[in-house]
Amino acid sequence: MSSPLGHALAGAILVWPQHGKMSFPKIPVLLTGMVIANIPDLDFIPGFILGQPNLFHHGISHSLGAALLFALFWELLLNRLVRWRVYISSMRVFFLYSSHLFLDLLSRDGRPPFGIPLFWPFIDTYFIVPILPAVRHSQYDHASVGMVLRDIFSLHNVYVMGMEILLLLPLLLAMFLWNRWHNGQVKAL
Repeated sequence: MSSPLGHALAGAILVWPQHGKMSFPKIPVLLTGMVIANIPDLDFIPGFILGQPNLFHHGISHSLGAALLFALFWELLLNRLVRWRVYISSMRVFFLYSSHLFLDLLSRDGRPPFGIPLFWPFIDTYFIVPILPAVRHSQYDHASVGMVLRDIFSLHNVYVMGMEILLLLPLLLAMFLWNRWHNGQVKAL
């Protein structure tokens, strides 16, 4: 599956065109988008608490149903009740969350069940289109915290993050240049 860096870059790409016109997002909006794109991986937390970080990873938090529930939570709680100061539409939140699913869907998976339950709660089948390299975080559900941390901080994962930078950074730079051109700050060739 993708690294937090890859998910954050995807989130940055999706929040760049903010508020209709292509305008540079304010830093809080950019950071919030990058965090939302990593939300599905919070399923590691219950496993860490139980001493087996992979125990719940790639479960229902990696589904479009969870993306929809999170977008509804965002709209109802944060945008309406709390009057969140960093406004991002619930539709954009859905796409930010789903960007995580897209990257994980395209990444190789080292442990069963392979893939993600993309269409939960309607279908329990796990889906995968393994064309991208994936980070390692141990191939066993019952892996200890030490085993997972050893795999996370490996040379292989540095390689994966390098590949994510090579694939996603050009898209982010293209968004930046499009933004500047669209706002008249860069003249067309």
